[in-house]
Parts: sequence; C-alpha cells; structure tokens
Amino acid sequence: MSQVTRELITLQVGHYANFIGTHWWNLQEASFVYSTATSTNINHDFLFREGITSYLQETYTPRLLAIDLKGSLHSLPVEGRLYNDFQAEPSTNEAAWDGKVEFIQQLPQEKNEFLKDLEQEDLKFRGVTDEDKDICIDDSKASDNDVTPSKKVYDLTKSVKVWSDFLRPHLHPKAVYLIDNLMVNTGRASAGTSENIWGFSSGYSTFQREEVEEEIVDRIRCLAESCNSLQGFQILTDIHDGMGGISCGILQHLGDEYGSKNSLTFTTSPPHLIPTMEPARLLMQASILQSYREMCQLSSIVVPLNMRKSMLDFEAPCCAHQHLVLKEYDAYFTSSVVAAFLDTVSLAYRSRASPLPLANVVDILTPTGRKVAGGSLSLPLGIKSNQSFAEWLHEEHECSLVSVSAGCGYHLDPVSELLTVRGIPPSKLNRSGPKYPGARSYTNAAQLYSDFLQNSSKPPNMRFVAGVEDPLKTTAPFPSIFSPSVTDDGYIDTCHKSSVPDVKSTPCLAGLHQSRGLGILLQQLYTSAKKFDVMKVPSLLEEGVDKESWGVLTEDLQEIASNYCSK
Repeated sequence: MSQVTRELITLQVGHYANFIGTHWWNLQEASFVYSTATSTNINHDFLFREGITSYLQETYTPRLLAIDLKGSLHSLPVEGRLYNDFQAEPSTNEAAWDGKVEFIQQLPQEKNEFLKDLEQEDLKFRGVTDEDKDICIDDSKASDNDVTPSKKVYDLTKSVKVWSDFLRPHLHPKAVYLIDNLMVNTGRASAGTSENIWGFSSGYSTFQREEVEEEIVDRIRCLAESCNSLQGFQILTDIHDGMGGISCGILQHLGDEYGSKNSLTFTTSPPHLIPTMEPARLLMQASILQSYREMCQLSSIVVPLNMRKSMLDFEAPCCAHQHLVLKEYDAYFTSSVVAAFLDTVSLAYRSRASPLPLANVVDILTPTGRKVAGGSLSLPLGIKSNQSFAEWLHEEHECSLVSVSAGCGYHLDPVSELLTVRGIPPSKLNRSGPKYPGARSYTNAAQLYSDFLQNSSKPPNMRFVAGVEDPLKTTAPFPSIFSPSVTDDGYIDTCHKSSVPDVKSTPCLAGLHQSRGLGILLQQLYTSAKKFDVMKVPSLLEEGVDKESWGVLTEDLQEIASNYCSK
C-alpha cells in the first residue's frame, strides 16, 4: 500500500524570514531529481503542490504564503511569472479618448546575472511537458556550450538587495502578499529615518484590518483546500518588528479554524540589524518579548533561530562555524546558514522512508509544558576526504553541532532531541579494515549515528535519529560561505586550494533539542521584560501598551521560563 503524503503549509512573515525561506526553497528545488536513473530519499509532495499553467504545462510550486511590505520585491511581480510571463507593452493607443495622451512609464528594476540566466532558461524550455513533476529541466540534455544557472558560479554579494533577487522556483500567483506601508505608520520608532521600525502591537492591529485579514485568511484557505491530508503548518517569522504581531494574528486564526493541526513556529531576527538609535533598539526588544509571550501560547512548538550568541544583545557576536566564512552583516549570507538548518532538520518529517508525523515531532520536543526547543547545525559535517563516518565519530572529542538558537546550550540536562544526518552514502560509513568492524553491519548513517550516541554519552530521555543519503545541494544561488579547505563534495581536505570554493554539495547534520539550556534564554527574556520601562518608550505607549499590561507580559514570561527550572 502506498504511503499517504500528509501535507504541510509554510507561512513566511517578514523580510528576513523571506530571505531564509528563499534559500530554503532554492535548496529544495536543487534536490529535485533530474534523471530517472537517479533516486532521492526526499518526498517533495509534503511541501510542494502540482498545478497547470495557461500553456498546459504541469507546475510544481511551494505550498507557501509569503508576507512582506510593499517595496520588497524589485523585479519580481507580486503575482509571479508563472502564469503571465509575456505581457504586451502599454501603448497610448489603448487610451479611451481622442485627446492628447502623455505616456509615463516607470523603468523596470534591473535583473542581476542569475535572474537573467534563469529567465533565459525558462524561455528555452517553454512548451516542454515533463512526465515527472520532479523532473523540471534535464541538464544532461544541454550542450557543452550551455551553462545552466545551477552549474554556474555567481557573485551576488552586491546585487542581492531583497529576497526575490535570488529566488529560483516559480511561485503560485497568490503565494506573495504585500502589506501597504501606509497601514503601519503608527508605532514607528523613528519615522523618516533608516531605522523606521514598527512594533508588535502595530503589526497585530494591521492584521486585524478587514482587508488584510481577509486576504491572508483566503490565501491560507486556498492552500488548505488543495491538500488531501493536511497535518499542519510551518511558520517562519520575524519577531523584531510588527511582523511578529501579524504572525500572532495568523496563529490565532489557525487555532480557531484548524485547531486539530499542529503549528511549528520558527522565530527569526536578522543578525545584521544593529539599531543605533535608542527608540529603535527598545522597540525591537519589546517586539521580541511580546512575540515570545504570544507565540508560546499559540504555537504547538517554538524554535528560536538567531545566529547571535544573545537574543536581545544586537551587538553580540555570531556563533562560529569551523568551516564557514560568513559576512555577518549580509542577510544573503547569514540566511543561507539558517536555511541549511531548516532544509536538513525538516527531512525527519518529509522523507520518503517512514517520515515522522509533525504531531510526533511536537510530542518528542514538548514534554511537561515546555514549548520552546533549540536548533543546532553542523555545516559542513567535517568529515575528511579520506575518512569514514565511523572514524569521524570516534575521533571527534566534541560534537561539531553549533547552536542556531542564540547560543542556547543543548547539552545542559538534555530531555529529548531530534537529529537528522544527511549526505553520507553507504560507501562512506566505514572503510575496509578491522579498526571499526561493527560499523560494517550498518546500512545507513542514521543507524550508525544513533548507536554511537547511545553508547558514547549520557542520552536524553527520548531521541529520534533520521537520515537521508541526499546531501545538501549548495549550487547557485547559494552563496560562497565555505572555507578553502572544503572540497566540491563537502568534505575536508587541508591540502585543497581554492580562493573561491565551489562547493556543489555537502553532508551535514542538524538537530532540534529540548533541554534546560533553553531556560537560560527564557530567563534572559524574563529578566529583560522585568527591567523594561515602557513609560520611556513613546512608540509603545502609542501602540496601546501601558505599565499594567506589560506587568502581565512579564508574569507570563516568568511562567514560561519556570518550566525549565531543574526539579
């Protein structure tokens, strides 16, 4: 009997969340199978859906609603290009009167090299109907003179201004919803400056506007109705501004209309955003605190994603990854690391072989009232070119996992964890020889890694280890973030020389953890809320936040943090 695919709907709310989401969808499309001779362990039907264009072409688009402010799209039309690639140029002949007509046309946004190549690739293959929805363009049929965007190396550092500047997959015409900036003029931290931050309450009020709520709710309903067996929602949201308030409005709607479905909320804030003005800094801190209080009540599980070592210290350094070279103040770079985490850890519930239901993910990671879990990532995994996975495990004295949740230590009193290892083929499990003979009996990396963890250290009460052989595909437009010692297939070779590493794929490891280490973060949030003086923040008072309501928020954060105290 064929396995039923239980779909997931993804909601991206906020500009940085959409940066992360764009990388995530690019990574997923890069893992599509382009040849019938190649297999994959990933079931893309969980997050993608089929459709058909006006050209009667089959499409495969994300089950996605991306929300941002107007002005966030540059060259991408808000309806996308999937159904309206060719539009006639406007002409004065179309006027409905005989008098003199003045024609004023806004020049289109200039496309970068990647988008131009992508457009040419789309034109080249227009009219071709693929038999398999996962087979979009067969690169093997291209001549040697044709270089597809997936095989080309780009330097998009200077040309990427917004997330649509490097978006590879086509989106459904209703996948993007832009909110008019005029709706969110209240609650600004410093109007007329580059730090024009708007707060949580202003975002929540914006969602409650009839035209906004109706648009968002209708698009969610459209996505839900296209699913045969919807199991839940993934919410990837900014929380440093009003987008946190919009997400909470959405979560309330999901609870009312889809109460039996689980919601996995990933909260983000950009590490490159360092407010220099006090009003903006205070309003960002307040928005983060307000978002956590509400999301912990409305979500099935909350996972903070922040590459800095502190959630509320906007000048704290980012957590270091041994084999990565990051530009910490560039959203295009930092968001790619978070996306690699999401793409890897989510394989546990979107693989072909025995995917873990989202309800089980929630059960594993939310014991005894704890709703906040932490994330970790090892990118690349760190295996040397001449080393097996078993050898690497036994030689590593410390785990290579790095926190992507504001430096939360997941080793402190671990309770439960979900780990996903990817990109380790059977041939790499163990080299021939008697050194680690037990590893030869394993058929995949997940089995080997699970047994190794069980025997090597104090295990948590519950652990689930998943694995797929598909590596993380880091072809264009994924940025060049790897150190020169990383080979093109993601292994470590200190003799490898490359000024601009062209890493096409890499094995990696990601985890979701429940431990007392999360309590340190939550205690910091509570302490900050307790010290926060709302009377010194006029923009908060303008949004309707007073001393009494802030006191209730502080008590709620204290209760959330108390669940992580050692008993």
